[in-house]
Amino acid sequence: MNRREAVRRATYLLGGAITFSGLGGCEMLNGVLGSENEPQSIASQESLIAEIADTIIPDNKGVPGAKAAGLGPFIVMMIQDCYTADIQKHFADGLIKVDEASKGKYNKLFISLTLKEREEIFKLFKAEAEAQITAGDNPSHFFSLIYELTCLGYYTSEIGATKSLRYVHIPGKYEACIPLQPGQKAWAT
Repeated sequence: MNRREAVRRATYLLGGAITFSGLGGCEMLNGVLGSENEPQSIASQESLIAEIADTIIPDNKGVPGAKAAGLGPFIVMMIQDCYTADIQKHFADGLIKVDEASKGKYNKLFISLTLKEREEIFKLFKAEAEAQITAGDNPSHFFSLIYELTCLGYYTSEIGATKSLRYVHIPGKYEACIPLQPGQKAWAT
């Protein structure tokens, strides 16, 4: 190796180290290796997350629901990749509360409940979330967070955009205001 090659490699290494630490590389490495917040615990709850999302957007009149759209892995990825460790812990605590509420009311885990029973559990969390919004507390309630991620994931998925919404692959001219008929789906494009 000549001097020029050695300087070039040292520059790449130094630049990579600076970039890695500047972008929160230490926090990212803690997430990979494990820390006291253990972001991996969210991934282990993927089936519960999928069931919660499927309760928010269930199969309806031939339109597949959230589970069919693959929202379990999507929500896990969003929480782990886009939210701070504090929000990840808040989310994981919310998942625990869902099962605790299910056991307390029906003596079963959330996954084992019927759709009607799940909706009853959600009424409790929705009331808590609305009270927290009114009070202006931070961070957002767990239910608000999972509801937002469910809607985002579903309506940007292929199933949500093409089966639940009206979708035209190549739309025509732009029309700002189009009246909708009763029962007509909203537009995805």
